[in-house]
Amino acid sequence: MENDTFVIIESDGLVVTEMTERAAREISRWQYGKPYELYDFTGDEEEVAEIMNGYHMAVYDSREYYEKAAGPDRPEDLPRPFGFIAIGPSAQLQSRLAFSKYRKSDATDVALGLRPELCGRGEGLGERLLGAAVNLCLQEFPEDPVRLTVARSNKRALRLYEKFEFVKMTSLASPVKIGGRQRVKFFYVLQK
Repeated sequence: MENDTFVIIESDGLVVTEMTERAAREISRWQYGKPYELYDFTGDEEEVAEIMNGYHMAVYDSREYYEKAAGPDRPEDLPRPFGFIAIGPSAQLQSRLAFSKYRKSDATDVALGLRPELCGRGEGLGERLLGAAVNLCLQEFPEDPVRLTVARSNKRALRLYEKFEFVKMTSLASPVKIGGRQRVKFFYVLQK
């Protein structure tokens, strides 16, 4: 069963595992819509390969993960990812300007994404995912501060990160692709 993956960490009712191709394919089709379209995936093979690069982990609700792990080996019976966590270079903006900001620190970069239909429900799901991401970083890289990058326009995420005591270290502009067009967006780099 593909669900027999290596569990990296369990945190606040979530299970963080190595990324599987099945999970990567589902994540690569996630669409957040306005005003969060910056985070939309394209679903193409290049994106699936990026998600499978070893720096991304799949996150599952632990109850669903263990219930379905014991069940039959049918793809429709496997749990859907609750979210994902990316660390290292996969959690950084990929531009020359951004690179100059990242290389000045020994922090562990982290990025995360919650399954789109779970976003903004007011149930603390983003808190659980961020908590798992921070716990993963502290477990794997205990000496490093944790750093993340967020669009300045993403007020919902900024409130969450500030609640977790992340502080703004710098801001930067970076080109990003939105709806197939290249645009410049502004981001904060935060650290804990």
